[in-house]
Amino acid sequence: MKTIFIPTDFSVNALHAACYALELNRKFNAEVILFHSYVIPVYSTDVPVVLPGDAMLRENAVRALDVFRNQLSEAYPGTNFKTLASQGYAEDEIVAAAKKENADMIIMGTQGATGIREVLVGTNTASVMEHAHCPVMAVPEAADFTKIRRIVFATNYAEGDFFNIEKVIEFARPHEADVVLLHISSGEFEKTYEFESIERFKERISEDSNYKHVSFHLMESHNIYEGLNEFLDNSGADMIAMTMRKRSFIQKLFSRSVTRKMAYHSHLPLIGFRTAT
Repeated sequence: MKTIFIPTDFSVNALHAACYALELNRKFNAEVILFHSYVIPVYSTDVPVVLPGDAMLRENAVRALDVFRNQLSEAYPGTNFKTLASQGYAEDEIVAAAKKENADMIIMGTQGATGIREVLVGTNTASVMEHAHCPVMAVPEAADFTKIRRIVFATNYAEGDFFNIEKVIEFARPHEADVVLLHISSGEFEKTYEFESIERFKERISEDSNYKHVSFHLMESHNIYEGLNEFLDNSGADMIAMTMRKRSFIQKLFSRSVTRKMAYHSHLPLIGFRTAT
């Protein structure tokens, strides 16, 4: 991993995610890009209001990024930092800037959301996961950094998952972490078919990755989200990885993907991969 992209809004949650990212970076020694986007405010009022212009907002953003970088540099000396600021909405600007900088991973905080806010508003993190060119790690408020010993990759053994599993293995390698490939059966498919898929994946991973710390687990649960959380609670996982699945417009309206749910509710850091276009 050569470049880690860390968006920030200078909140406590963003600082927590940045520190988590920098702890991870001790194993990679990557360039760290600190990014902030700002929006020019618009008011509808009959009273004359003096609004800050783009130049002033950019100057404030650059100054705040410098303070943020200096704060992190003291805690993580020797890190190669770069700062970037742009005007626009966060989820759009993060995706565009990370792609332009050819980032290998975006790491950002997520505070979670419930009820009507989750359905109608969502979070920047989940939106970025759905559109970014690279993996996105969501770091919950409750996630404290520990040694990465076990990463669970939830998979349905699709072709795109194999490509993402390779990325997870490369992420796990410097930590010498176990990678558990978990498939949750809802009972809709024959067990023989699922075991055959597992065996094919085992063969390909053994041949291509040359990584010994990979295991496979098949469990049955009629509720994938509940089954996944049960496995995470019982397996001692330090991190979870999943692939974002393309869904139809109607499905997006009336259901939530498991990956997006995990971005809101997981107490573990979540690496989300977008399916290839």
